[in-house]
Amino acid sequence: KELKEKEESLLICQQVCKHLQEEVAEKERKEEDLKRRTGRSESELETLKALLSQTEQEVLMLKQEREVLLVSQQSRTEQLQEALRQKVRSEDSWRDKLEMDLAKGEARHKEAILKVREEARVELDLERQKQQELISKYQREHEELQQKIPGLISSATKSLRMETEILEKKLQDAQMKLAEKDGDKEKEIQSLKRLISELEFQLTMEKSNNESFLDKLRKEIKHKSDELEKLTQEKTQLIHSLSQVQEE
Repeated sequence: KELKEKEESLLICQQVCKHLQEEVAEKERKEEDLKRRTGRSESELETLKALLSQTEQEVLMLKQEREVLLVSQQSRTEQLQEALRQKVRSEDSWRDKLEMDLAKGEARHKEAILKVREEARVELDLERQKQQELISKYQREHEELQQKIPGLISSATKSLRMETEILEKKLQDAQMKLAEKDGDKEKEIQSLKRLISELEFQLTMEKSNNESFLDKLRKEIKHKSDELEKLTQEKTQLIHSLSQVQEE
């Protein structure tokens, strides 16, 4: 009867040991699973950080392109303004030359009139009429040139203004597009930052929870191990007692 009781106690101890070993294995499996999930979360966070860095680089490149475009448009505007100034200077120089030629012509004609007056009084009226006609012709040409010069200047100014307006419109369109791209990129960056902050917070909370859970799990494993060791010792003692009983 005593031997039978010892065997039953031994069987119960063996079942309890087996159950504790299964629980320890299950706890260890949960711990490995938590470690894998933590590793995946950290990998996703690193990927998002890389994406944020790439987006910031794209925004920097867009800003650089916008600066280059602004410099190019400003250089083109300055070139057009310089061309207009040169054209106006050329027109002024041409007008001055024409007035000088007209003045020289008038001087030559006056000398001719004096010479003709000295030679013959009769031919004076005819020569005077000719000179008057020539003077009128020169005056008409001078007036026509005076009338053409504002038109040329106005035409050149209008053409430059139109080209400047076109360039300014293109510049505004480019600035709007760049501003839209900057806004989109900024929104994307803010969204990524918020997502990263949330993930970091979740990861921190999950790490904290995992640490507390792992601590609790380790304590339970230690407790179960202690119980298992204690039961193993009892099992050993029971086996030893059983052996003694069997010998007796």
